[in-house]
Amino acid sequence: MAKSVLKIIISFLLLSTVTANSPSDKDDEYAWSVEQFDSTTVMASTPGITMHGDKLRIRIVKGGCGYGQLWTSVYTMPSEGVDENTFISKKVSGRFMGQKMTFPVIHAGKFILGYLVMLDMGVYDLGQLGEILSRESELKMEYVDSTDFKSTELFDIPFNSWSTKNLTQAIKEASHQCHLLETRKG
Repeated sequence: MAKSVLKIIISFLLLSTVTANSPSDKDDEYAWSVEQFDSTTVMASTPGITMHGDKLRIRIVKGGCGYGQLWTSVYTMPSEGVDENTFISKKVSGRFMGQKMTFPVIHAGKFILGYLVMLDMGVYDLGQLGEILSRESELKMEYVDSTDFKSTELFDIPFNSWSTKNLTQAIKEASHQCHLLETRKG
């Protein structure tokens, strides 16, 4: 009972942490937005529809502005006996956009009352990535069990989805901002 109440509270907290998008998208919290992460990285992202804090992100790095790393995070509160070592160096199976794929865990750590697990979904040419992702109005992910990783046991919410609203514009803007990083000194 207490764990269920904590999950509801954490879900509410994660849902209430909305960042502002560009003015034209202020009313749509699920539209893709762009922000400079640091002096070498620009991120395009959108919050999860099922689990708001589990964003889908495209990381674009100075010196490679035509490519982006697609990745997502999964916040989970698994059963007792699980720690971050349960996730480290694992590969998580899933169905993304109807395709069965495997995603390496790139980071896992304690976060609030559970764990934050980050999954690498690959590096792609931005033009092709935008074209592929924008074929759908909603990008759906379902994490599935494999012999090496039991998603249905380790991820208390083994699915999520993300909007594609403003996706192609966000990718173009993020690439543009990345090119601006390349022209700055320092």
